[in-house]
Amino acid sequence: MVDLGVLRDRSFRPGRQDVLPAVALFALGTFLYVAGWYPFFRDVHTLALWHVSTPWRLIPLGCACAAVLVRRQLPMPALGAGLFCCAVDVMVGFSISMLLVVSELLYSATLHASRRASRSLIRAVITLVVMVTTALFYTVQDWQVVVLMVLLMLTILFVPVWWAMTVRQEREQVEAERMRAEQQATIAELDRRTAVSEERARMARDLHDVIAGHLSAIAIQSDAVGSMRGDSPAVNQVLRSIRKNSVDALTEMRAMIELLRGQNAEEQQLSQASPARLAELRVLLDSARATGLDITVATGDADQGEAQLTDCLPADLPASVDLAAYRIVQEALTNATKHAPGSRARVAVHAEGGDLHVEVTNELADTKETTLPGSGNGLLNMRERAAVIGGTVSAQASGECWRVHAILPLSSESSLGAEREHGH
Repeated sequence: MVDLGVLRDRSFRPGRQDVLPAVALFALGTFLYVAGWYPFFRDVHTLALWHVSTPWRLIPLGCACAAVLVRRQLPMPALGAGLFCCAVDVMVGFSISMLLVVSELLYSATLHASRRASRSLIRAVITLVVMVTTALFYTVQDWQVVVLMVLLMLTILFVPVWWAMTVRQEREQVEAERMRAEQQATIAELDRRTAVSEERARMARDLHDVIAGHLSAIAIQSDAVGSMRGDSPAVNQVLRSIRKNSVDALTEMRAMIELLRGQNAEEQQLSQASPARLAELRVLLDSARATGLDITVATGDADQGEAQLTDCLPADLPASVDLAAYRIVQEALTNATKHAPGSRARVAVHAEGGDLHVEVTNELADTKETTLPGSGNGLLNMRERAAVIGGTVSAQASGECWRVHAILPLSSESSLGAEREHGH
């Protein structure tokens, strides 16, 4: 719960809501004194220790009303000053005018003081009411007087405190709800930012994996055309590969843009944005071969053609594993065309022990040979794709070759998160 005593305004300059009650209480009390309507009992002078005139009685009343000016900023000191003025007023005959001021100070102290002080004040009021009632019960023989005094104490002491406590609890509940709403809004904003950040990272990874391979192949193939003088069949093959990579890049880019804009039906988006599967690996290999790579495919211990690859894959290969494996092979071959053009490469895919093993090796490039610059995002993207489905990727030099080895679990539990990501 919120402590309103801590949150209250600590400025000591009285405002309109302080001045008006003080002036009103002093004016009303003065009127009661002048009109002679101030005593509780007809023989009020018999209860007074001293008899004073009306002007002298205005002094404690004025001091008590001055305490009303700071009752919100200094609730407990203001109440103490009011009780002192009330004690002085009792000595000259307790009046209704002072009762009104003390009731206001009790209300303000319960409402504006700290929670601890407010609770102590409530306990003190209850204890005082019980003690006085008990004393009256044993000392006063007239039951009408006892009932009148009890009702008077309840009116003077208990009602202002009970009313202020009710208002305070309602204010604390409102403040707590406001703070809870602000916290929920802050949490929602943090969740939104996290989701946006994750979506941007996914989009960046997909754009890199989908587009970078095609554009790298185009760059390498375009450079190779210049060295193929007089070899029309080879030139035509490279130009056809360049055109195909360009069309594929544009198609996949358009599908991703439409997916983000939500222009297509969900099924159409998924079919356009995610055509990559290991069963279509031959298209990827043909594009890489057009750049000059000498690629062999292995589906087990022996090297085979990519035509037998589909037959060696598990029948229930999860879509998330299928897509991740394809993208890892794509990125590995893209890196090979960038950093080791014209080298020999080997792609191996096989299932073993509940995991799908994907391995791409290529000869290390001659350091004197010019290669395309890399951003370093490819290896990170491969590791992220594998990690999403619970797999791992290692990439390191092995002898005279560069080796990329991915282990992707085939269990549906490990692939569930990636399938959901792919579905979105």
